[in-house]
Amino acid sequence: MNENDLRVQKTKKVLVETFLEILEHEEMKAVTVNSICKKALIHRTTFYKHFYDKYDLLSYILKEKFQNYFSIDIKERINHPFESIMDNLYSDMKSIFEKQKEDETFFKTMGDFFLELLRQDIEKHADMLKFPKKLPVDLLTYVYTANLAAVLYWSEKGGHHYDGKKMDRWFQEILPVKIEFQKER
Repeated sequence: MNENDLRVQKTKKVLVETFLEILEHEEMKAVTVNSICKKALIHRTTFYKHFYDKYDLLSYILKEKFQNYFSIDIKERINHPFESIMDNLYSDMKSIFEKQKEDETFFKTMGDFFLELLRQDIEKHADMLKFPKKLPVDLLTYVYTANLAAVLYWSEKGGHHYDGKKMDRWFQEILPVKIEFQKER
């Protein structure tokens, strides 16, 4: 399928807009591919040409929404992950997050996407980071994202809704391996 084809772009745009609109009013676990297609006036077969399921569609949406995230300085993304994400994503999708706050599958999909994105980001910029060299980079990324996941999970499960700055502070306090940046050369 040619992603540059206008028909493909229009179809994806309609599916994205429809899904986001539905998520403002219904929990994700109640949404079906049929309900998305019916509201978007698109046949199910067409939906499946573009996405595997509603979770794949959500991942596609998150990927699109995160384009601005990479314009933030890498130091900010690594040292202030919650604030960076909230500044880029939360304001756009606030009403959806409010509606989905009880839907574990929505936040699991979103959390998994977020953690994988950060893991890749750290690996990609490992040469800029200063950490104990005896640690393999991929282990460092898993420790980092596991701690992020713990803070996210604690926040969601306990109903602790704090701002990004406070969550970043707590995250930095519990992170067992401190990540710093190489001095500019």
